[in-house]
Amino acid sequence: MKRVYTLPANKLFQPKMKSVSMTQAPLSPLTSRAQAYVDLTKPKIVFLLDFTALMAFLVATRGINLLALAAVLVAGTLASGGAGALNCYLDRDIDQSMGRTSQRPIPKGEVTPFNALIFGLLLVGAGVGISLWLLSLWASLFVFLGAAIYVGFYTKWLKRRTTLNIVLGGSAGSCAPLAGWAAATGNVGVIAPWLMALLVFVWTPSHFWSLALRASKDYAKAGIPMLPVVVGDKKAAQYIALNTFLLVPASLIFVPLGTFGIIYLAIAGLLGLGMIIVDLKLAFNPTKAQAWTAFKFSSPYLAIVFLAMVLDYWGPLH
Repeated sequence: MKRVYTLPANKLFQPKMKSVSMTQAPLSPLTSRAQAYVDLTKPKIVFLLDFTALMAFLVATRGINLLALAAVLVAGTLASGGAGALNCYLDRDIDQSMGRTSQRPIPKGEVTPFNALIFGLLLVGAGVGISLWLLSLWASLFVFLGAAIYVGFYTKWLKRRTTLNIVLGGSAGSCAPLAGWAAATGNVGVIAPWLMALLVFVWTPSHFWSLALRASKDYAKAGIPMLPVVVGDKKAAQYIALNTFLLVPASLIFVPLGTFGIIYLAIAGLLGLGMIIVDLKLAFNPTKAQAWTAFKFSSPYLAIVFLAMVLDYWGPLH
């Protein structure tokens, strides 16, 4: 009798495939070290600040001075990145104890605290120096103030003392559009750049409190009086929604003042409605998941609203 050999069903139609290694080559020591220093600067925050400065510059005047534009972006990047590095230096004890920040370069041992301190000071100094060399005193003032407020006022003094840390600390980000406007015009003598600064200021609590609500246990463990730690998640969610009801009118006030028109109104209005809906849902359902949704929605909000300013100003209807 002949023996009949059968293959398992799952083997019958399987083509032979070469094994492919999914392991990526490790970064070189130099590249890894450079990446650690880049991470110290908090590049996502730097990008957003640069973007608001750029948008303010583009709506400040029809005549674009490319040297001034490049100077404010380079100076702003250096000063903001240096402030981020100094924040990491001052908060290294907090970062070590919090899950969200434990992978930053200093807690991981990729950069020593002393090196982070020197790196941050050099970047801030370079940013302010470039601004003083190539831009107006007003622009230089706001480049400096953005870094000084973030490091000295928010990180060093407010953050560990009061629930108003994020509210008052938001004034650091407000300096970016003022710097951009001053770089383009040499002054900030009209109301528009101050309203842009106000928009950044009012957006900050809605944005960051959502993140703080999601990470409230981390902040409680570190002893940081973020709003959700002090008043609880439910109350904090209500404050977020209340702040958003201030944010949306602040974003739309440009229209009745005649600064921007229908294009801006449509974009800012729709985004504002979305913010209100998302944050009202959070107020009625203050869960970590909903807080994360609110944070993710608010993340691109500011950049899109500032982009809408440029689209309106340079569009055919202006």
